[in-house]
Amino acid sequence: MKRILYLSFLLLGAYAFCLQAQDVAKPIEAATPDADIPRVVLDFGKPYKLNLGVNGMAMGGNTACGEDGSIFLEVYVPDSHNGMVLHSLAPDGKIVRFNPGNIQGYKFIGMPTRFFADETHIAALVDAQPEKASPQDKWPPPVQLALIYDRQGVFQKAVRLPDGFEASALGMYGSGNLLVVGANVSDKSAHLLVVSESGGIDREMRLFDEDYNLSPHAKEDQPLSSAPVFKAGALSSMRIIPYGQNLLLFPTATKQPIIEVNEHGIVHVYPLQIPKGFVLETLLSTDGHRWKVSTLSEQVETIKVKDSDSHSYAMKYGPIFEFDPADGTALRRIERPESASWAVLACEHDGEYAAFTTDAKDGSLELMKASVPK
Repeated sequence: MKRILYLSFLLLGAYAFCLQAQDVAKPIEAATPDADIPRVVLDFGKPYKLNLGVNGMAMGGNTACGEDGSIFLEVYVPDSHNGMVLHSLAPDGKIVRFNPGNIQGYKFIGMPTRFFADETHIAALVDAQPEKASPQDKWPPPVQLALIYDRQGVFQKAVRLPDGFEASALGMYGSGNLLVVGANVSDKSAHLLVVSESGGIDREMRLFDEDYNLSPHAKEDQPLSSAPVFKAGALSSMRIIPYGQNLLLFPTATKQPIIEVNEHGIVHVYPLQIPKGFVLETLLSTDGHRWKVSTLSEQVETIKVKDSDSHSYAMKYGPIFEFDPADGTALRRIERPESASWAVLACEHDGEYAAFTTDAKDGSLELMKASVPK
């Protein structure tokens, strides 16, 4: 039975997304028909078990790939108060756990809803419950924190994000400042904030011409836009990825351009020529002159949740494409073999792909390595 990827999105509500560019990048239709793009099939080795989590464990939907090939993922840990804990898995097999423990002034710290990893630091976005000032007081409202770690898993600090703002993604600059994507709680308007290490707003970034939600092609380039949980459009599933000294805004589950930003605004826009029928899923690698991007089918399946009025939304995995970031051309299409069509691709490093699966008998987490045949 084929498995389907189920995407979960933060509900931010409907709002206009204003972002500021000098050059307007229009969506580009693929200049090369998909049939003319060279195709290869990944050659997967046998999966091997990881000493990570427990049998039958749950794995979070977010993964990230470090420049050194390390993989970052959330797995269920029974002895953790919030269940899901962020881990890194290095190429040599070393596992590092990023657990906040107890943070002074907070009663409860939630699991990461989004996280960011670069060469030196990890930033995790979490919900937190502040302590009462005194036992007879009411509980203060929950807040959002950015938890900062070094790559060895040592917790360094918690940055409280601005009140009245619901963050959905975050990244970190070399200066220590954070880039936070989210919505104003009162009017649901979208914002990109540069937040200082002390939690203050240094500036708001606007992209105007590169507005993900107001562009003429926004509806057709965001197949989930009709879903109630996706009213925020591309922001609902935005990932922020390190790219040298700058950051990339990667709008998962859309055909929208990837935007490179520094602390002051847009540096470059990359409108990839995504073949018809697919949308962005994960940026596996930005090495060299070929970006490796995994995709999803743009067909959305609506599934009613049993004994509930709510619905979930499913999109099947698509192939990997290699793109030339200079002009967005699709250079190669890389297929998964049928035997690994359900594996969760997480990383590409030095020509080797890594994907997660679970053992069919005991549910333990396994890692599969794959490469493109020579």
